[in-house]
Amino acid sequence: MTTAFASPSTFIQGKGLLKDAAKYIKVYGDHGILLTDDIVWKLIGETFYTDLVSAGLNIEHVAFNGESSPEEIDRVKEIGSKTDAAFIISLGGGKTNDTTKAVGDQLKIPVVIVPTLASNDSPCTRLSVIYSETGEFMKYMFYDKNPDLVLVDSSVIANAPVKFLIDGMADALSTNVEAQTVARAREVTLLPLQTQQTSAGLALAEKCEELLFKYGKQAVDAANDHVVTPALEHIVEANILLSGVGAESSGLAAAHSFQNGLTALTGDVHKMSHGQKVAFGTLLNLVLEGADDATLERYLKFELKFGLPTTLADLHLADASDADLMKVAELTTQTGETINNMGFKVTPQDVFEGIKAVDLFSKAYQKIHEK
Repeated sequence: MTTAFASPSTFIQGKGLLKDAAKYIKVYGDHGILLTDDIVWKLIGETFYTDLVSAGLNIEHVAFNGESSPEEIDRVKEIGSKTDAAFIISLGGGKTNDTTKAVGDQLKIPVVIVPTLASNDSPCTRLSVIYSETGEFMKYMFYDKNPDLVLVDSSVIANAPVKFLIDGMADALSTNVEAQTVARAREVTLLPLQTQQTSAGLALAEKCEELLFKYGKQAVDAANDHVVTPALEHIVEANILLSGVGAESSGLAAAHSFQNGLTALTGDVHKMSHGQKVAFGTLLNLVLEGADDATLERYLKFELKFGLPTTLADLHLADASDADLMKVAELTTQTGETINNMGFKVTPQDVFEGIKAVDLFSKAYQKIHEK
């Protein structure tokens, strides 16, 4: 058995880090690209850019077009080549991060990730989720290394809409559920080496879940009030570092495959975030592996507490036909999907029935507890 563990070279988290970011970045060179979308640019990007330039860095601002697509990656890569960028910085959310990692990998330059949200674990991983220009899931793209530097300014996270923090908690909640599934099946991780889990990777996944259950409510309250507290710092670390490294070094299973499977459909389901879709997928993962009532209730109660989707109606799929749900099930179980890490063969019919079971369990639980 060969095991492997991977992580960013450096992870730094704290309040007010953006102001002094140049001292952490300049070790990679004196000129580079800053990729950020127009909304983030107006909110904090322009100030961040000015601070970097004032500290002596030569920065080329590139506006992100919104989709981590092959076309966008090629466009930004060409700018990096023309400017002979020594490094590339992402300031933004998951798709900005994924595009930045792809460009950095292709140009063979250091990657600096500065997340503005704690909505997913993309900042720390050595992979990108690639979509078409119209937003359809295409593939995962894997790299030789993780980002060189991840800088997390917790005051920026605290000032973002709280729904993004909850999205990140939903994504992070799947980390240990899927990691334990992969551990029992003795399957491979997300690392492009066909390796199995280290104890360290599994321990991070377990710690991620522990923090979510211990500090989630406090952190959401703090974020609602736009204040940084120790509880919020714990959840930011869980959402970004522990979830990212834990998932990558411990593996994924059904929860994330279900999220990908939903791209078989069109409509309002795609108004849901990655984390929201994964939240339902986490419950599906538990159902498929035969979790007992108490275990399923524990995760269901957590998701209900934070308003996450636990029924088909919550996913805007109340009127979805059985044929539509079977399309999702078929895409969820396609070759190459991580649901194949469950340790047993999962058929489209299994997923179809599992989706129905999650919906029924949640509706029954909520009906009982309405009284």
